[in-house]
Amino acid sequence: MRGKAALLAIALGLASGCYDGAGEHTSPLETFGTSPVDDDGDPTAGSDPTAGEDGESSGGDAPADDGGMDPPSELEPLTNEQVRFYLGMLAPALAGRSLSYDENARIQAEGEAAIIPLLDAWTLSPGFADSMRDMVQNELQASGERDGIDFELPGNLVAQVVGDGLPWSTILTADYCVDAQGAMIECDTGAPFEAGVLATRAYLIPNKGRFNLTRALRMLEVFACRGYPMEPDVQIPLDKDIFIPMFQAQTPEEQTEEEALGGFGNGAGCYTCHSQFGAHAQFFVKFDSDGLWQGDATGLQAEGLQENGQPYELGTSYNGLNASHFGDPLDAASEQSQMFGESVANLREAAEVMASHPLFYSCASKNLIGHAFGRESGTSEEIDRALVTALAEEVLAVTDDPTIRDIALIVFTNEEVIRTAVAGLE
Repeated sequence: MRGKAALLAIALGLASGCYDGAGEHTSPLETFGTSPVDDDGDPTAGSDPTAGEDGESSGGDAPADDGGMDPPSELEPLTNEQVRFYLGMLAPALAGRSLSYDENARIQAEGEAAIIPLLDAWTLSPGFADSMRDMVQNELQASGERDGIDFELPGNLVAQVVGDGLPWSTILTADYCVDAQGAMIECDTGAPFEAGVLATRAYLIPNKGRFNLTRALRMLEVFACRGYPMEPDVQIPLDKDIFIPMFQAQTPEEQTEEEALGGFGNGAGCYTCHSQFGAHAQFFVKFDSDGLWQGDATGLQAEGLQENGQPYELGTSYNGLNASHFGDPLDAASEQSQMFGESVANLREAAEVMASHPLFYSCASKNLIGHAFGRESGTSEEIDRALVTALAEEVLAVTDDPTIRDIALIVFTNEEVIRTAVAGLE
């Protein structure tokens, strides 16, 4: 895109601070972001299946000699039809509406030069805050009100963060919640700390479960786009001997828990995943099934019979709480654990570590692409990992604590994102 760097710098400097039909227009490529555009912007480089490691063709019809001149590196300009197609997909996802008459006229007059100014305007509009609310509420499956519990708290916080131009990290690190009128209030778990959307009953209740596995997994999938096991240099595995016997097992012969042998969790080879999983589940050990923090939680597996005469399920503790992965009673009762290789005291500190990690920003980029183009994000491979990693690097080269507007402007002016999206017009 001609003049993109200069225009984007201007657009970023201006900030202080579900498209239902998108699936019908997605790229025909299996993975979003694998369009044949190389680093030099040449859409054909590297596409010759007969090319060797040095780039020379090793067979087939060789191109005519060009006298030693390098091929042009400029991509063909986008047509007005391609620009309208691209922005027509983005308008509902970013501005919450379709293209206006004036915007269509601008596209007709300016072509691809209209992309950055329109994105700039949309990401400053109230519709952008509403759209980002919808994106996060869909990812967390939290909205509405039920049994006197406000499931809008995560969405309210997101809308405030976007509307006020706050860093995107605030959705995990805010030490307050936001009510329906936009006022800052205390959150509703009763914990002695806050952790953005994570320390809300709206997050904790839908994700409750044995060993707090679902709470940990949803956190990692939505905000780091990773599952278990992940790269050991990101999440250092905990030592095997700190776990209860069930989670020390790596083979059927080592597994002592009958329910694990029957398929619970990761089955016989628990340690492979739970050496990381258990570290994150521990942050939720004092939150009960109603999302309330209980300071005297022990994290120990409940034994004996419940009031209904049935035995306690594996992975549950007393008083609606869930069991820890850890064997030592002091460790089991403590919220202290490890997040991405750093020792942290509780969920609050874990959220701060996550929100400062590059994975948080590559995942935000992935979530934006998924939201705009109807692609699966999270741990799905529908969106190319190399693309979102590169996008995060570009974002963090501009600022180390970007807003979601900063991220969106870089994502949606990226040449590979644009070219992959408009390939759907074919």
